[in-house]
Amino acid sequence: MSRVGGPLIDVSALTAWERKKFYGVAARIRLAKGIHIRSADWHGLGRRERALASIVAAGVAAPTCIVAGKSAALIHGLPLPGWEDSHPVELAAHGVTGAGRTRGGVVHRHLSLRQSVAAEVVETRFGKVHVTPVAGTGLDLARWHDVTTGVRCLDHALARGTITREDIDAALARAAGRVGVDAMRDTARLATPWSGSPRESDLKVALWEAGLPAPHQQVILRDHLGSFIARLDFCWPEIGFGTEYDGGGKLAGEFGIPVEIAARDDVIRQHRISNLGVLNFRVNNHNLSDGSAVPRIVAMYRRVAERGVPLDPALWTSAGLAWSSSPFTRQPHP
Repeated sequence: MSRVGGPLIDVSALTAWERKKFYGVAARIRLAKGIHIRSADWHGLGRRERALASIVAAGVAAPTCIVAGKSAALIHGLPLPGWEDSHPVELAAHGVTGAGRTRGGVVHRHLSLRQSVAAEVVETRFGKVHVTPVAGTGLDLARWHDVTTGVRCLDHALARGTITREDIDAALARAAGRVGVDAMRDTARLATPWSGSPRESDLKVALWEAGLPAPHQQVILRDHLGSFIARLDFCWPEIGFGTEYDGGGKLAGEFGIPVEIAARDDVIRQHRISNLGVLNFRVNNHNLSDGSAVPRIVAMYRRVAERGVPLDPALWTSAGLAWSSSPFTRQPHP
C-alpha cells in the first residue's frame, strides 16, 4: 500500500517489475528516500505545492519524525513571511541529538516527550504526515526562527478559530524547559485574535519590541452623538494617539471601489479622526519594511504623551489590549 498520494510515487508499493521499469524509463525527481515524482508532474506544481510535496515526502520517509517549524506552518496553511515556503524541511522528534543541524537537506529539531505525544496526523493531497499542532507550531517558530513569525501565525489561527487561548497555554506548558522557551512565552503574550492581516501582526510585534506600552487593538471611535467614525488597528486612548497599517489595496480600487472615491473617503475619514482629537500615524508596507515607521511612531508617541489628553471613554471601545503582561493572563476588555 502506498504511503503517499497525488502525484507522489512510493517505490515500496511497486512490484519488482514496476520498480525496475520506473527506475529505468521514467523521467523522475527523488524527493526523499523511496519517494519520487515524475518530472512532468513536478513542473506542473506551483511553488507552494512543490514545498508541500517535499515536506510530505520527507515526513513519510522518516516515520519516526514529526513535521515541525516552518514545514508544519505550511501544512497548516499559516502565513509565513515572504517566500519562506521555500525552506529546508524541518523534522522533529524526542531525543534528537545535534538539533538544529541540517542533514540530507533536512533540519532536525528536538521536541519534549509531551510535545511529541501531542503531534497530529494531517491528511494532504500528497499523503498523511505527523505534524506538530497549530498552537505548538506557532510557538516553535518563535524559538527556532523569530517572535514575529510566531505571532503572525498564532494571530491568524486565533482569528479563524483554529485554536484558542487554552490551546496556546497548553502548548506552552508542554514546552517547559526547552531552549528558547522565553521567546515562546513572549509569543504567547503577543498573540490575539484581532489582527486583520499578517502585516498588522508584524506591526504589533514591532511596537512591542520598541518598548511602547500595550495599545488597545481594533479601537472603534464614535462621535459625541454615538455615530461611527473609524476603527483603528492600535490606539492609546489615554493620550489620544493611534496607528494603523494600510494594505496596498486600500487606495487602489480594493473591493471594487473606484480609486478616486476611495481616496476621497479616506481623506474624510482622516479628518473625522482628527476632529475627534486623535492623532493617527499611518503605516504602509514601504515604511514598515524599511524600518522607518516604528521609530517615528515612538517619537510621536513621546511627543503626544507629554501633552496628550485622555480620550473620553464614551468615544471609544476596543477588542482588548494588543498584548498581555503574562502568557497566562487574558486580554482585558474595557
